[in-house]
Amino acid sequence: MNQHVNAPVQIREHIWQFNEANDMGPYVDAYLIEGTEKALLVDALQTDTGLYEAVRKVTDKPLEVFVTHGHLDHAGTAIREFHEAGVPIYMSHKDFDLLKGMIDYGEEKDWFLDLVPGMIFDLGGFTFHTLGINGHSEGSVIALDYKNQLLFSGDGIGSGMFWMQLPFCSPLHVFRDDLEKLAAECAKCPDLLVFPGHRIQSPVQLTGQYVKDTLAITNGLLDGSLVGEEVTMPFGAETLHFRQIGLGQMLNFCYDPKNF
Repeated sequence: MNQHVNAPVQIREHIWQFNEANDMGPYVDAYLIEGTEKALLVDALQTDTGLYEAVRKVTDKPLEVFVTHGHLDHAGTAIREFHEAGVPIYMSHKDFDLLKGMIDYGEEKDWFLDLVPGMIFDLGGFTFHTLGINGHSEGSVIALDYKNQLLFSGDGIGSGMFWMQLPFCSPLHVFRDDLEKLAAECAKCPDLLVFPGHRIQSPVQLTGQYVKDTLAITNGLLDGSLVGEEVTMPFGAETLHFRQIGLGQMLNFCYDPKNF
C-alpha cells in the first residue's frame, strides 16, 4: 500500500478525520483535534505517508500525537515523520513490544513518551483525560473530554465490531475492571459521542449507549447469561476458533471463551 495520505474530512467544528483505505475499502481512522492553544492527533494510520504534512495543512499550532495502542494500523510508518519533526508522541510503553512484534517500521522506544491513565491534554477549548482500557491490548488508552462529551477510543472498545479473541488480548475479567470505570466516567456525559479507530464498521454514530452495551455483553459473558455463536477466522498461519455476539450498538463482540 504505502500511498500518500488522503485529505482529511472535517466531521465537527475543529475536528478532522483522516482515513486510510485498503483493498476492502475504508479501513482505519486518525483524528485531528485543534484547540485554541494546541492540536492533538489521535493515532497515525498504517502505511500511508505524508500524514505530518497533511496535518500541517490544517493547523500550525503546537502538536502532540496520542497513539491509542501499539497495533501497526494505528502507529504506522507516519510515526517516523512526527518523530523527525520533533513532535511529542505518546503511547503506552506496555504496548511497545507488541508493536515491534507486528511489523518493524524502525521505531525506538524512546520515540514514545509513556501514555498512562490520569494524564490531561489541554488544547484550549478541548481537555482530554486519559483512561486505561486493558483488553484489546494491555496498553490501550483512550481520551475523554467531559465538557465537549467526546470520546476517542481507538480499538479500546471496538468500533461496532470488537476484537477480544486475539492471542495478545487480556482476559475478559481484566477488561471488565477497566470497562466498569470507563462506563462510570461516560455516565457523566449524557450526550457522549464516540469516535473509534475504525469508524466505518458502525452504521450509526456511536454514543454512550455503546459503552453500556459493551459492558452488558461483557458482564453477560462472564456470568454465563450470554453465549455467542462459534466462528473461525484465519490469523497468519493459524486458524482462530472463537465466539461472537451482538447487542444494541455493539454489532459483533468477538471473544475467546478460554480467556475469561
